[in-house]
Amino acid sequence: MTDRYLDRINSPADLKTLSVAELEQLASEIRQFILNSVSKTGGHLASNLGAVELTLALHYVFDFQRDKLLWDVGHQCYTHKIITGRKAGFERLRTAGGISGFPNPQESPYDQFTVGHAGTSIATAIGMALGEQLKAANVSGNAQRTGPEASYPSPAIVALVGDASIVNGVSFEGLNNLGLVKRQMLIVLNDNSMAIDATVGAVAKYFSKVRLSQTYEGLRSTTKNILEHLPGIGRSVEETIERVKKSIRMALPQSQLFESLNIPYFGPVDGHDLEGLIRLFKALGQINHPVLLHVYTKKGKGFNPADKGPTRFHSTGPFKINGDNTVENCAGGSQSPGYTEAFGESLTSLAERDNRIVAITSAMCDGTGLQEFRKRFPDRFYDVGIAESAAVDIAAGLAKTGMKPVVCIYSTFLQRSFDQVFQEVSLQNLPVVFCVDRAGMVGSDGATHHGLMDIGYLRMLPNMVLTAPADAAEMRQALLFAFSHPQPVVIRYPKETVPPEQLTPATSEKVFELGRSVLVRRRPKASLAIVSYGTVLTEALKAAERLSVLGIEADVINARFAAPIDEGLLELLAEGKRLITIEDHSLSCGFGSALLELAATHGCELGHIRVLGAPRRFIGHHTRSAQLMEAGITADEIVKTAKELSIERQIRSTRRSAGPVGGPVAAPIDPVRRS
Repeated sequence: MTDRYLDRINSPADLKTLSVAELEQLASEIRQFILNSVSKTGGHLASNLGAVELTLALHYVFDFQRDKLLWDVGHQCYTHKIITGRKAGFERLRTAGGISGFPNPQESPYDQFTVGHAGTSIATAIGMALGEQLKAANVSGNAQRTGPEASYPSPAIVALVGDASIVNGVSFEGLNNLGLVKRQMLIVLNDNSMAIDATVGAVAKYFSKVRLSQTYEGLRSTTKNILEHLPGIGRSVEETIERVKKSIRMALPQSQLFESLNIPYFGPVDGHDLEGLIRLFKALGQINHPVLLHVYTKKGKGFNPADKGPTRFHSTGPFKINGDNTVENCAGGSQSPGYTEAFGESLTSLAERDNRIVAITSAMCDGTGLQEFRKRFPDRFYDVGIAESAAVDIAAGLAKTGMKPVVCIYSTFLQRSFDQVFQEVSLQNLPVVFCVDRAGMVGSDGATHHGLMDIGYLRMLPNMVLTAPADAAEMRQALLFAFSHPQPVVIRYPKETVPPEQLTPATSEKVFELGRSVLVRRRPKASLAIVSYGTVLTEALKAAERLSVLGIEADVINARFAAPIDEGLLELLAEGKRLITIEDHSLSCGFGSALLELAATHGCELGHIRVLGAPRRFIGHHTRSAQLMEAGITADEIVKTAKELSIERQIRSTRRSAGPVGGPVAAPIDPVRRS
C-alpha cells in the first residue's frame, strides 16, 4: 500500500506509535519520496538517501521539541524535514515558496541553526550544553523559585556530524573543548566515506581502516556487543563505562583516535539497523558526559545510480527515472559550458606549459572544474578536504618556494579562510592565485551559499588584485595575467553558462592590464556609461541596445578590475556623462562602492553615479535568474535607472538655462588621467 505509513506522519510524535518493522517500511517509503521529489525539483540526493534510518532512530528516541538536534551536514536533513511537518514543501524544494535544502529555524522550531557550512555542529552543541548547565545551576541555586523555571527540564543535546565535516579545523577545536561539558552530549559521526568528492586526508584514511575491517555482519556484531554491555534503563552508566570499553575495545586497536582525546567512543555500527540504533540512542542518551557514536551509512542507498555514483548525485538538477533504474538528464544544471568548465580547461592548458602551476581545492575537485587537471597532473593537485584555511596556508608555502599555486574554492567557503588570506598571503605579498567559483547568486542553495561578499572582504586587504572575466576568452586572459603578476590575484566568476563569444568581441582579444578597463561599446553622442564588473556585462549590453531604441545612447565598459580600480573611469564624469555600475555582488563594499570612494576622493559629483547590486539583506533560495531580478541586477533595472538619470539631467539643464535657482552651479570636473 503506497505511503501507508508516511501519510500518517505529521510530526515526530507519530513515529513513536510505530513498531520497528513499521519504521523500516516507513524508511523505504521516505527513501522513495525523496527520490521522487528530487527527480522533479533537483536537490541533494545521495547524502539524504543514506541518512533515512539514522534520522528516524534519532527522532524515535529523542523529543526534539525539547531536546536539541544540531546538524553539521545540513544537506542530509530531508528526512528530518519530512517528519517535522514539512512534507508538502517538497513540491517546491529549494524554490520560492518551498522549503530550503538546509536546516532553517525560520521554517521550523525543530531546526536550531541555518546550516550551510561544515564543521560547526560540535562547537555550537558545546555552547548549548554549557547554556543548559548554567540554567540547571541557576535553578538548583534558586530552589525557592516556583513556575516553569523551577522545573526546567534537562534536554538532551545531539550533534550530527559527517566524516568529511569532522576533519574541519573547527570540529577539532570543538572536540578539544569537550572537557567544558559536564552533562549529557551525544556526538553522532555519520560516516559515509564521502564528502562532495571522496573524503581525503589522514583522518579519512583512519576511518577507512576502521570501515574496511568490518564486514556488514561485523558491524551488526559490534552493535550487539555494545548493547549487551551497556546498562539498562535506570542503571548507573558511569559504573560500567570502563567495562564496556574493555570488552569491546572499539572494534579495532586503531580506533583510539577519539579515546586519545579522552572522548568515549562507540562503534562503528550499522547506520541502517533501525532496531540497533534505537537501543543505542536510548542507552547512550543517559550518559551524563559527552560520548561519540560512530555510525556507518551508505550514501545513495536504495537507488542504484546514486549508490554507484554518489558524487554525481550529491547535488543534482531534475532528472528522469527510467524503468531500468537508470536516469536521464542528470547534470546538476545547464548542459552548456559554464565558467567553471572554462576555468578548468584554461588552467589545464596553461599547466601543460608551466610545471610550476599547482592546483589546491577543499573537497571540491569536481565542483571547481579540476577533474581534468587532477587526471593530467596528479603530482600537482592537492585536495585538502573541508579545510579552507589550510588550503590557503599551503598555497602560501608553495608560493614561497617559487611555485604558482591556484586556490580553487567557492566564494562562500573562501570566507572561512579570511585570516589566512590576510596574514599568510596579503601581508606577505605572495603571488597566490585565488579562483573564486560560485561568485554572486547561486540559485537553489540560497543564502548560505551566495557569493555576494568576496569583493568587500578582499579589496580592503593591501596587495590584493581583484579581477573578473566577462566570458571564456577573458577567463584565459585573467589567468595569464595572474600568473605573470608578482602579487596575489583574485579571479571571481559564477557557475552560470558563459555567453556566446560574439556578445563581447571587444574584450576577447585584449590582454589584461593591471587596473585597466575596456571600452566594449561606444556611441559618439552617449550621455551615459554603463560600467559592468564581471559576467553581468551581457546585461549591460542588452540594456544599452534597449536604451538606444528609446533615444538614450550609452557607452558600455567592462571594468575588469575592482582593485585597483581604473581611475580613468572618472574621465567619463568629466565629460559630463552619468555612470551606472552593475555587479553580481552586495551593494556594500562592492565594485560600485569602490568607484564611489574613488570619485569622492577626487571631489566628483556623486549624484551622477548610480550603483546596482544586491541589497544588504539575505536572499532566499530560488533560481539564479529570479534572484538577480529580485536584487535588480538586470538589464531592466539598468534601463529604469538610465531613464531616471536622463530625466534628472533634463531637469538640471532646464534649470541652468533659466538661470541660477537656489545657489550657484558646480564647476566642471577636471579630468583624471590614467597613471
